Amino acid sequence: MALSNPKQYRAEIEGKLPIIETPVLSSKESTNKLLLENGYAQYTIKNPDDWPPNQEGQFKATDVRVIFTKYPKDSAFWLTDYQWLLSKRLTALFDLDSNLNSLDINYSILLQTDCDNEFETMQLFHGIEITYEPLDDSDLNSKEFDDSITIALDQIVMKNSSSIKRLKLLMYQKRYSMDSTVYKAIDRNRAWKNSLLIMDWTGSMYGHGAEALLWHALNEPISKIENAAFFNDGDKLKDRKKIIGYTGGIYSTKAKPVDQAVKLMRRVEKKGNGGDSPENDMEAISESIKQVADEENVILVADNGSCIRDFVLQQCLTRPVHIILCNTKNGINPQYINLAWKSGGSLHTKKWDIHNIQELLEEDKLLLNGVKYVVSGNGWIMPANREDNYFAFCDQYYSYPKRVRPKKRQKEPDCYFTE
Repeated sequence: MALSNPKQYRAEIEGKLPIIETPVLSSKESTNKLLLENGYAQYTIKNPDDWPPNQEGQFKATDVRVIFTKYPKDSAFWLTDYQWLLSKRLTALFDLDSNLNSLDINYSILLQTDCDNEFETMQLFHGIEITYEPLDDSDLNSKEFDDSITIALDQIVMKNSSSIKRLKLLMYQKRYSMDSTVYKAIDRNRAWKNSLLIMDWTGSMYGHGAEALLWHALNEPISKIENAAFFNDGDKLKDRKKIIGYTGGIYSTKAKPVDQAVKLMRRVEKKGNGGDSPENDMEAISESIKQVADEENVILVADNGSCIRDFVLQQCLTRPVHIILCNTKNGINPQYINLAWKSGGSLHTKKWDIHNIQELLEEDKLLLNGVKYVVSGNGWIMPANREDNYFAFCDQYYSYPKRVRPKKRQKEPDCYFTE
């Protein structure tokens, strides 16, 4: 509010931003400082791709200085509305990265004074200086991040540098949902050839999906990911209108070059973020496979914490699905175990891969994250101890809801489920 009404909130803004004067901004280079240029009397950031910085490891911004020149010396003669320009520069900065709008960052204003005319003023730097520092494990709130995610600049595939920058920015912005699960799982399973990568692209999953594309961007010469698909559970469709097999919000593209997938992911994000918790995984898998008939491997980046609304459509699958499970702190959702089992696929987390579910069941050795699983009386894999089933609320989705049927004018989905 203050930035949209700079004159009204002038005292409040200036009270929070101490003013420092110096002849000229120091030109001494620092590995922990980055400059975003606006230009004289301008507020648009000219080099937005320079943030976040290319460096190894995670980091946090500690100080931000908005840099002006003090010309004329008497502010009463300034031609540009200083308060308006300050608010515009800060707004542009926060649009670039909302994480910089934080009370944990020290903000200040730097006025350069070594200028006696407009020509000299225009030669000086005008913009924003950001100081940042590396994060240790405690700063990351005990979350583990894979060092290989942030690779040294000289190892980056240069033709993908723009996409890599965008993905890193997204991951930095969504770091609350990023833990390297997807990156590690794909890296361990490079044998998946001619693959279709399908990603749950709803609110809590952006960081995980970005990991998948980042691995692909950094390894494109050897990556076997040929196509990518995103699903956001119906665009912005109202929850009550979501019908099994017709929810929508599914988008596909070629994965090479990777910039096509990066551009599409942004468009899908703007079209909707999922709405209710259950997702249309099965519809997304089915529709994505139809677009790429020759794919050998189907990789699903799944939100383990959400139910599969259209699970009944799993009987339509004709190909194995390799499922990378994200958000597994409350255990493994049996729906995804059953999807991998019924399709002849596999399960993957940050630390382990399970390729032989049927064999483990026959040997009574299916143990995932300390919980034993068996085939229950209704023919589904469930925890042997019912009290271990944190995801019992998903049981309703193993059968088609009788109270909801596709509208008469719609064709029933292939493999339509009836009890």
